[in-house]
Amino acid sequence: MNTYKNNIPSPYKTRERIDPIQEEITKNVGGFSLTIVTEQDFETMKLFKNIPGFVAFKTTLSKDNQLLSIGFGSAVCNRFNKFVERTVLFAKNSSLIDAMVRSTKILDALSIMPNQKDTEDRDMEGQDFRTSYTEDMPQYASQKQRNFLSKLVANCGEEDKGEYLDALASPYLSKFQCSELIQKLMPVK
Repeated sequence: MNTYKNNIPSPYKTRERIDPIQEEITKNVGGFSLTIVTEQDFETMKLFKNIPGFVAFKTTLSKDNQLLSIGFGSAVCNRFNKFVERTVLFAKNSSLIDAMVRSTKILDALSIMPNQKDTEDRDMEGQDFRTSYTEDMPQYASQKQRNFLSKLVANCGEEDKGEYLDALASPYLSKFQCSELIQKLMPVK
């Protein structure tokens, strides 16, 4: 009895692809080492010196001695909010929250990723899926396509011209849509 086992993988077998949502989630999971410094905001307190009981805080958020954001918070201690400890804590916490909210865009701009080493160690299978995933994304029409389409629109009838001009004015006109419009307007030979 002769048994033959093929060790060459079949090209028809589909490889397991990584879910793009799960891939993005794993990129963003991890911890950050942030430095948070809260101090009394004397500049703001000088501006509002006519308000009795005014309290202001400034919170600075940084990572590895790089400034990420500065947040501000204030409150007024008076007879309507008689809990001084709670009012001061509210002002401090609002400055911290303000700093955190302002830092979210800065973290994106600086590309601070918690698991950057883990991301680099991914296998090539994920990259293969990433390229096939982005190939399916719509690509916008090139300037050359737009120019050719505008010449064709200039020569078409008045009743259809408005529709084509609206499509041409859209910044989201895809290459495929532009190609279809060109085929519609091309003179038949």
